[in-house]
Amino acid sequence: MKHWTEPKGIFLIQIPTEWQYRNPAVEGVEESSPFSFEPYENAIGCFQISCYPLEELAPQIAEDYPNGVPRLEWRHSRVDDSEFCVHMFFGALADQALIGKYIHDADLDNDKRIERELRVVKNILASVVVVPPSDRKLASDMNKFDRFEGALAASYDLLNNAIESESFIEVIAVATNQIDAFLRLSIVIAIQLQDETDEIKIKYLYQGDNERGIMERKIFENALKYNVITEEIYEELASLYKLRNRVIHRYIISDIKTRDLPHIAVKYLEAVEKVRLALRDLENKQTKCHFGVYGKKFGKVLAPDEKTIKRLYANVNDKHLIDKLTRNVADN
Repeated sequence: MKHWTEPKGIFLIQIPTEWQYRNPAVEGVEESSPFSFEPYENAIGCFQISCYPLEELAPQIAEDYPNGVPRLEWRHSRVDDSEFCVHMFFGALADQALIGKYIHDADLDNDKRIERELRVVKNILASVVVVPPSDRKLASDMNKFDRFEGALAASYDLLNNAIESESFIEVIAVATNQIDAFLRLSIVIAIQLQDETDEIKIKYLYQGDNERGIMERKIFENALKYNVITEEIYEELASLYKLRNRVIHRYIISDIKTRDLPHIAVKYLEAVEKVRLALRDLENKQTKCHFGVYGKKFGKVLAPDEKTIKRLYANVNDKHLIDKLTRNVADN
């Protein structure tokens, strides 16, 4: 199983590792209620869940429980037509009204596979945890952190493909992304260690479509400021930054030669390893603490077991959304 967090951090559920959160996978579908899930492969039905403020959807219940509903109980009903069967589940917990749905073709009613998936759905519904309002930003930020880790892992597929095909400009582009990502995470951890806090400076790990991000050169400067890198590595990265710009933006209009690209790519790969090791040192340092993304509180592990690896693979699949790069995440 893997956890899934509502984008605003309102609630968490446990879903099978081999199930996909569909909203971001479908073009044009927003990350808002209803949130949809189904198996990565051979889907025969779709599970959806929504949440609403209790006083908005069920004001009488909110009045009866001014401190929040203490215990979750689901009420099951059916809404079927000639095409689809819809299993409806209504519940309330804390300050949230919850609605679950499981939808499948009417032709599959009473199919043994549907019965198995309904058992899975009931387990998912039983796993719902509503996050206290004071912790919802942290829950949302931790969700973005997990996506960041999945995207960073996915970048290695692109890098390996570029190396194998000797696509050196792509090697340089992906390596640049990785250096930036390693430094960003290192800065987040360095700030947590400095301030002894769980707070995640999410501006370093996530940039929305309409948000102004932190520029690459600023990341270098902040990495030096927080002692993530030495002055020597800072100067090396600044030099590589100029080379990268010539390759990416001025290949045609400059004197740079194609024969120069493998050498530049190797320099970038060496720099990736240097900043990765800097991150590793910070991660190891934080594992001894009771705070931070790698602290004991959140149970992150640097030597993951098979289940942890499969959860990471699922995040990688969600980043790629390309069949040829899909990893098997089914439980054996």
